[in-house]
Amino acid sequence: MSAPIDPRRARSRGKLLDAAADLLLSGGAAAVTVEAVTRVSGVARTTLYRNFPSTDSLIAAAFRRLLPTPEEPPADLPVREQLVHLCTSMARLIQTAPLQQSMLGWLAMGRGASTDDEVGELRRGVVDAYAAPLHEILSAAEADGSLAPGDRDLAVAQLAGPVVLARIIGLRPYSPEDVERLVDDFLRARLAGDDR
Repeated sequence: MSAPIDPRRARSRGKLLDAAADLLLSGGAAAVTVEAVTRVSGVARTTLYRNFPSTDSLIAAAFRRLLPTPEEPPADLPVREQLVHLCTSMARLIQTAPLQQSMLGWLAMGRGASTDDEVGELRRGVVDAYAAPLHEILSAAEADGSLAPGDRDLAVAQLAGPVVLARIIGLRPYSPEDVERLVDDFLRARLAGDDR
């Protein structure tokens, strides 16, 4: 049985996360410093370190709090339309939310050692928000025989990866037509059984 949560500690943690999230939104990850967070939150530095062992841990928790989720498609659509709907929603979030680019770049830099619980939670949150809905659509399509079985993680990289890369390196945003082409190319390869 876990110990009860101290309401004062939970309140302090909430204030710290509110401050860190506000700083992330206004100035990016570089603005989230111990000094800035303690000043904005009114919470002591020692309390910050009792809740977050590092600045990376605090930044990861704040990113996770702000992580938007793509709009899931209706399950009654054909697999192509489900994928187009979900991938278009993902592209819109990645391309229009500067915070998304900042978070993905921050994670890609390998911030926070793999032993940092908050960074691990952020990574799992990104997987839950972006990969899980794609896995669900692909699993259902494989189960009903409309798609050949294949590596679902590779499928996530094939469908979401180009949009993320384009945003991070500054290429033009993906249009709805580009997303449709991406989905159609993926489906052609998967229907041919070639997802290597």
